[in-house]
Amino acid sequence: MRYDEFRDRFQNALQDVGLFASYVEKPLETIDLANTSRRWKTYVRQASSRNSEPFHVSGRIAFDWDPFNAARGYTCEEDLLTELFGRRQRPIRTQTRWTRVDLALFANLPYGSTTPIPDLQTFAGWIGGIHQKLGAIISEVTERAGQIVAITGDVNEVEIQTQCRAEGALSLSGFSISGFRLVHIPRVWDDPQRREREKDISGELAGLAHRFRDAYDEWAKSVADLATWIRYSPPTGDARPIEPWFEDESEDGGPESIH
Repeated sequence: MRYDEFRDRFQNALQDVGLFASYVEKPLETIDLANTSRRWKTYVRQASSRNSEPFHVSGRIAFDWDPFNAARGYTCEEDLLTELFGRRQRPIRTQTRWTRVDLALFANLPYGSTTPIPDLQTFAGWIGGIHQKLGAIISEVTERAGQIVAITGDVNEVEIQTQCRAEGALSLSGFSISGFRLVHIPRVWDDPQRREREKDISGELAGLAHRFRDAYDEWAKSVADLATWIRYSPPTGDARPIEPWFEDESEDGGPESIH
């Protein structure tokens, strides 16, 4: 399988679940001139049944196609091995081809707006919950005889973006989380028996697209829940009361601020 074929199949799978529309925003494709590695990237902005305002929820999906995958896609495995190692009497075993597909999810306030960071108990519980939920959707660990033999997905910790006020207090302006899945790529064989054993990845790409859609929906739902908690949670201790989301500080079109 070559880059163009993988890209088109992946785009079709994303389009089937509503995560890709080429007529709305073209994906960004680049080539690293130093090592000829290719990168495909697109952004996702989908409507959700839950109101996450004032946070803007979005996502980014990307994958790299390294020069080794390119070389293995333009010839069969046997010819590539002959070029690298010469002719041998016994066939050489090769590793399965994989590529990593990344998913990043964002929730940002409008430009110039901030909100107080939620109290530790609320925010820690929310972060732990969303990490666990997305991990169950994206991550997959294969075990045999009680030992881990493959990890085909993972989710990183939540990252937050803050702004520091003049008095030294930190305010929340956005947060994000990222993860990845490893996708199997069929090898090209001259041997008919080996070629038959290589499975088509249409089902795997469809499953990946559904996982990403479920992750995006879960993220949007969780951001909406957090927005509600921040908006309506009562102050604790000496904390300042949370005022309405948007307060116009000036009449000359200055940035909005959330207190």
